Amino acid sequence: MPYTNREGLRPIYAQAVRETDLLSEIEELEGELRAFIAVALQHGMREYCETRHPDLTREIEAGIQRSRQRAEMKYAKILAQILRVPGLSATRGETEERTYYRTAVDNVAYIEHALQKKRFILNGIWVAPAYRGKGIAHRILRRLVEAADETDFGIALDHEPFGEEGLSRDDLVAFYGRHGFQIHSGKADGMFRFPRTPLDLYARPRMV
Repeated sequence: MPYTNREGLRPIYAQAVRETDLLSEIEELEGELRAFIAVALQHGMREYCETRHPDLTREIEAGIQRSRQRAEMKYAKILAQILRVPGLSATRGETEERTYYRTAVDNVAYIEHALQKKRFILNGIWVAPAYRGKGIAHRILRRLVEAADETDFGIALDHEPFGEEGLSRDDLVAFYGRHGFQIHSGKADGMFRFPRTPLDLYARPRMV
C-alpha cells in the first residue's frame, strides 16, 4: 500500500472547506440582494435599483410580470367557472367585480370579488331575503372553492354582515369555515382559504 502524507492533505482540505464556506456566503448574500431589490421595486424605487443592479432588476421585473400574468389567468378561469352554479343562471356585472345569480323568475344573489396583489378577494355573498335558508349561498361558495382548487388559487375573505338582516360575525366565521376558510394570522380582520391539492380532496367534508 503506497504511503500517504496525511499532513500534506490537511492544507488542501482546509482550503476546500474555506472555498465551500465562501461560496455558501456568496449565495446567501445574492439571495438577500434579490430580496432587497424585489422589495425596493414594490416601493417605487425602480430608478435606484436600475442604476445599481440593472440586470438583476430586469430579471426580477420579468419574474414579477410572469407571476402577475399567471394570477390574472387563474382569476379569469375562476370567474368563468363560477358562472356555472347548478340551478342558477349567472351574469357578470359591468364592473367585473360582481357576479349575479337568478332563478328562472327572480334575481336571487350576487357575490363581490376582485383580484388584488395576485389574490382572489371575496368581498361577500348576498342572497335576497326571500331566498335565504335554501342553500343558495352554499351552492355558490362551493362552486367558487372548487374552481379555486382547480386553479391552485387561494381566496382571501373580507366580508362584513349586510345590514340588520346579515349574519353576525360568528355566524359568518362558521359559514365560511364549512368551506375550508380559516382565520389566519396574516389576515386578522378576515379569513383565508388555502387551495386543496388532489391528495387531500378526498378528505373534504361533505357540504349541504
